Amino acid sequence: MTTILKAEGKGELLTAVTTLLGYTPTESLVIAPFRGTRSHGAMRVDLPTATDADALAAYTAEWLGTVCRLGGVTMITAAIYTDGDQARHALLAETLRTMCDLLGIDVAAIFYATPAAWGEYFTGEEHTEPAPALANAPALATGDQHTGIELPATDPALAAAVAAATFPTDDEASLTGMLEGVLTADPNAPEPSTLAHLAAVMVIPALRDAALIQWASDEQTGREAVAAQTAYCAAGAAIPEHLARILVGDTMHRPDPARLGAALAACRIAAAHVTGREHAALLAAAGWLAWALGRSTHAGHYLDHAAQADPELTFVGLLSRLVTSGTLPAWVFTQ
Repeated sequence: MTTILKAEGKGELLTAVTTLLGYTPTESLVIAPFRGTRSHGAMRVDLPTATDADALAAYTAEWLGTVCRLGGVTMITAAIYTDGDQARHALLAETLRTMCDLLGIDVAAIFYATPAAWGEYFTGEEHTEPAPALANAPALATGDQHTGIELPATDPALAAAVAAATFPTDDEASLTGMLEGVLTADPNAPEPSTLAHLAAVMVIPALRDAALIQWASDEQTGREAVAAQTAYCAAGAAIPEHLARILVGDTMHRPDPARLGAALAACRIAAAHVTGREHAALLAAAGWLAWALGRSTHAGHYLDHAAQADPELTFVGLLSRLVTSGTLPAWVFTQ
């Protein structure tokens, strides 16, 4: 069920922006786009490292352009979260306001939030008490944008069991069945044979791609993807466009976040219990899944570590370029 938040006053509006994000970020710019008086989400990006006017203009244009991909944006609310002096980012706030004026986008407010105070740029009014709560707001997740980014701790006994495990030969049914099964498996009691099977699949690029397509759609589409990848490897047959579009994020059909999240959890657990090329391949898959969920910070972390584990993994380089350029899947911009 959708929760509707009603903010009255500037303090509640800042709380609403944080709530839309789902956690309290650090060293971040958050933009909540509105169509009329309603917003359905918020986008977070790292604060810029450069502070000169030209760099800030380029930074602001890039991320406002990303927000405007939603279509129909008439207004924004923004917040700058920093552990330092909010005055350091006053030029960023001014640049954002000016850019919105040029684009014909109204600005409800541009806030700052530090551990000691919050306020609104351009008004001079600062508050040392917490921003007021919203009556029906869901609880925020603990931590910031980096929370949960590290792999689970390695269990030596489980790692040994995974290394010794056997699993079915990869006929289409056993493969897609396994990929579907990891979505409902208990992450607190992983099966060594399943983790070993998953790791073995991920080191084969064609099967990895089919797995990602399946997790972003359904098992039937996964079967189609396995067949298409097999035909491509055997005879160079073209991958059907609707499957390729899923893999590169060029479709407006939004995957089920629960499926992507469960697949990400499975890849993270498996990556923590294997080494070498399998470890890198699972991290690469985790990077794609995090990117598909709109978690670019997490995606970049997994991809960096995958590149360290296997510098020859070309998928990592391709996806890293998308992440570092700020490119997001098209489905992120659908409601």
